[in-house]
Amino acid sequence: MAQPKTLKLLVHQYELLADEKTKVLGLVSGFGGGKTYAIARKAVKLAMINPGSDGIVTEPNFPLLDQILIPEMKDALDYFGLPYKFLGKNNIFYVDIGGVETRIICRSMEKWQTLIGINAAWCIMDEFDTVKLDTAMKAYKKLLGRLRVGNVRQMVIASTPEGFNAMYQIFVELMDDNKRLIRAKTTDNYHLPTDYIDNLRNEYSEEEIDAYINGEFTNLTTGTVYKLFDRSLNNTFIEDNPKMPIHIGMDFNVTAMSAVACLLGDNKCYAVNEHIGIFDTPEMIEVLKREYAGRQVIIYPDASGDSRKSVDASSSDIKLLKSAGFKVVFNSKNPGIMNRVGALKKVICNSKGERTFFVNTMKCPKLTSSLEKQAYDDATKMPDKKSGFDNEGIDAVGYLVAKLFPVVVERPRGRLIVASNATTEYRPHA
Repeated sequence: MAQPKTLKLLVHQYELLADEKTKVLGLVSGFGGGKTYAIARKAVKLAMINPGSDGIVTEPNFPLLDQILIPEMKDALDYFGLPYKFLGKNNIFYVDIGGVETRIICRSMEKWQTLIGINAAWCIMDEFDTVKLDTAMKAYKKLLGRLRVGNVRQMVIASTPEGFNAMYQIFVELMDDNKRLIRAKTTDNYHLPTDYIDNLRNEYSEEEIDAYINGEFTNLTTGTVYKLFDRSLNNTFIEDNPKMPIHIGMDFNVTAMSAVACLLGDNKCYAVNEHIGIFDTPEMIEVLKREYAGRQVIIYPDASGDSRKSVDASSSDIKLLKSAGFKVVFNSKNPGIMNRVGALKKVICNSKGERTFFVNTMKCPKLTSSLEKQAYDDATKMPDKKSGFDNEGIDAVGYLVAKLFPVVVERPRGRLIVASNATTEYRPHA
């Protein structure tokens, strides 16, 4: 039998592992708080005290499952010396708990319907708030109903908060005596690299820091989208310079194309012209060739233009732009809407009050007005599209900014197990 090992943890990690009584246990934390490390060890502990009973762990999607959670589960099992087989075909760990085969079933939460026939002792869901509210709540209710075997039946939910989403509903609006929420901040993990939090502050707007560093439920999806945009503080009197390359963000919409022309310098972006309400791609090409003749033109388009046409022609919009001699820069698919919004918020004003995106408000009046007025849709919690502001330059410049100034937050490297005054000891066999 393997010898007992002591696992040294941050206080909130210890609280998560030590609680065996709460029926629905939550951990909400800023980025870098060691959530995934903790839930992998929690999964092993729950398997050890429920030998022979199935357990379930989920990530929002398969890439997160494959790249983050499954390797962390293997590390946890190896640490405690538990023999196991991993069947990658169906993502199941078969663990030997004192001679009793015990399954840990790993799934994408987006495919939670595939789990409703399983009787389990426990379930752990990671990054819960990053899933759409309706999907998250359905998965939570259905999987909670599957916990009907074993010695310790427990639902564990961990996430960085995403506004007033599913975590808020479960642990605030629907809070009761069967639930407990453990809170943590990024700064609680004092073994993170010294520049990690500074990098977060550079990448996020002030309003996002409460959620992504402080682990607070805060309103990210109501009111105006770009509330820190200020037509004075984000204004520039810089005008187009024909001696410089022109960088153009472009949005494809049938009969309502838009483009925003920008200059780049000193890691800043200056919107100096807008072309709004253009009928189709051939007309846009004519406008750009006339306006920027003899210039290097780099276009950052809506990636869906590679297949969706704004004109009834055999070539896609992007192929038409390339054929016209423009340099076209785009990924195979668009960034997520909120990633694009976050990138634009960051350059408008980050949490340190630094502004790196400026608009010539005289040359770009529609873009300016849209940045001031676009609100969130109460129903979808996404930027409102019914007002039409997205067609007046916001989406166009968003594609450019998301490509050139993306929000980049690296996962902390190395172990997130750290010594503290809270330690706990587990035996690898029952």
